[in-house]
Amino acid sequence: MGSHTTALLLLCFQLITTSLSQSQLSSQDLPALIKIREQFSNPDALAGWRTGTLCWGWWPAACNEQGRVTKLFLERLNITSALPPAISELDQLETLSIVEMPGLHGPIPDSFCNLSHLSIFNLMVTSVSGPIPACLSRTNLSSVSFFRSKLNGTIPRSLWKLPFFTYFDAAYNNLVGPIPPLLVHGGKPDRPLGLMLDGNRLSGPIPWTFALERHMIQFRVANNKLTGDPSFLFGRRKTVTGTIDLSGNNFRFNLTGVEMPMQLSFLNLSHNRIYGGVPASLRDTRVSILD
Repeated sequence: MGSHTTALLLLCFQLITTSLSQSQLSSQDLPALIKIREQFSNPDALAGWRTGTLCWGWWPAACNEQGRVTKLFLERLNITSALPPAISELDQLETLSIVEMPGLHGPIPDSFCNLSHLSIFNLMVTSVSGPIPACLSRTNLSSVSFFRSKLNGTIPRSLWKLPFFTYFDAAYNNLVGPIPPLLVHGGKPDRPLGLMLDGNRLSGPIPWTFALERHMIQFRVANNKLTGDPSFLFGRRKTVTGTIDLSGNNFRFNLTGVEMPMQLSFLNLSHNRIYGGVPASLRDTRVSILD
């Protein structure tokens, strides 16, 4: 993630939390925050966390009007340890974002599956390994980013049970096996679907269920071992405002008659077994980069 994006996220986070910074921290969450600080191997990295009872003393943890912690944002901390299981004791947590902490290792604790309100889960540029817990289907996740971590195993099929799960970025991990049907689904114009699985070792065909999705912002599965005919991802009635990147796989289909989404901006089909000519519909698109 670029520095400008990170700065914008932090600014937004600060603006959101300012009005609630004087809230009294709930006695239900204070013990959990103390445990989190203790479970990190370098508590000095969280020296800004005080033992007071006002929410502002525990920034970047944010509270709601009742003083319950709903957001936790940790970035670029000099910490070498496992993910603190005590995070799961923040039972009103809605957003958990841990970014650019390469010293963070070990698995995602199964206890995180008890965070029934968790909607956004970012675990980006870490050394966290092991499988993606299947029990995350018990949460309320709508957006997940595990970008550039070291997760392995298969993608749990159970994630289809998440009714609002429209964004999944697990690019550059060590995932194997197939892409589950309905992994992300239900994209709408105001919340388009995003799937980023570049740089893993996934295999098999792209599930046909993605033919039903009409609103996408990103569909990137480059540099895997995927096969079959994914031409159903395209179509004049589809709205794709970002990227389709299928490069570096073993896809095989005739490109000639494929109808391209008009708003598509980036298309990469290189290093596959695609044949035929450039489709006439490509002239009517907004594609600025084609490979």
